[in-house]
Amino acid sequence: MKFSFDPDLIVRARQLILHGPNPNVLRPEHEGQYSPLVVAIETELKKRDAAGLLLLPDLSALANSTVGIFSDYGGEDRPSSYLTYSFLMCAWGSLATFWGKMRQLRADCRLGDKEIEFKKFGMGIMRNALPSYLDLLNGYVPGLLFTIVVEKRISSLFGPQDRSTHEALSKRLEEQGFGKLKPKIAEKAFRVAHTAAFLTALLGHEGQKIFWMSDHDAICAHPKAHNYLLSLFHNVLSLYTSHQFGLIGGALPFSERSTDYLDLLSAADVVAGSIGQYFTGRDKVGEQNVCVKEGAEKILVWLGHDGLALKKLCVQLRLGDNGAIQFGAIGFEPKQTPDMVTFLPIHLCR
Repeated sequence: MKFSFDPDLIVRARQLILHGPNPNVLRPEHEGQYSPLVVAIETELKKRDAAGLLLLPDLSALANSTVGIFSDYGGEDRPSSYLTYSFLMCAWGSLATFWGKMRQLRADCRLGDKEIEFKKFGMGIMRNALPSYLDLLNGYVPGLLFTIVVEKRISSLFGPQDRSTHEALSKRLEEQGFGKLKPKIAEKAFRVAHTAAFLTALLGHEGQKIFWMSDHDAICAHPKAHNYLLSLFHNVLSLYTSHQFGLIGGALPFSERSTDYLDLLSAADVVAGSIGQYFTGRDKVGEQNVCVKEGAEKILVWLGHDGLALKKLCVQLRLGDNGAIQFGAIGFEPKQTPDMVTFLPIHLCR
């Protein structure tokens, strides 16, 4: 463990932090319209803020004009007990150094244009590249990596716990011109769009542009479906903020592979997969006996510390014995602090 007092690092760290963050995103005029999903997120942010622990990125630092959103989702396979939704919210204008260093890492590790994915952790070259990849995210991607973990026993976060809610959501989407989705997929689209809107309201600034890339998925299986998701996102933004943003656009992974984009999307992928596997295993065999695939343990340890540039938060929602939705922030605390961790004396001003 190292304690660093490098003045240049400290100045850079303070430049990238949002000083005096305001976690009060939910607006009084829309009270009663909000899902337990976003109520859980705001409540946990307020708890951290009250304890002096809320560390968020300033996505307007260094004249950044565009917020990048990269999202991926996990847990839909049958063995998993949880659905995971991960969002990398980052300062698009400050990524040049990360991209340059990732190209060098890819060359050194002979990754070529292979996508870094949770499902590919069985590949030796992927596991070998992982520690350096995580270090580069920490140091050179100003942003927040936010993950929601939802127990599958929760059928809906937008109404009663039965299929009728999903059917109503699907019908609403179609009637309002946001495309036709199967009822269960409509629930997912609402979860994703509302989380992205909340985080954009929390971290975005007046006049900034928004670029959102999502992995190929049932909610955006093709460009037209992704445009519907973007339209839904734009529509629900007004529930969370009065900011006027510039151009709101996005894309799915390009046919001609762009590792610059994929290396950001991969951050959400590996976190969503690793967290979902860990909590599913923990529920089955207990915390002392849980096992995850090789490589995932590195992700879980990495989540235990914020980076110089990248911050991390995770919130879990579960169904209580009384049928009520319970929630709480997840703190990943490694049993041993990695040798390479450097602690900076950063104090938040009020």
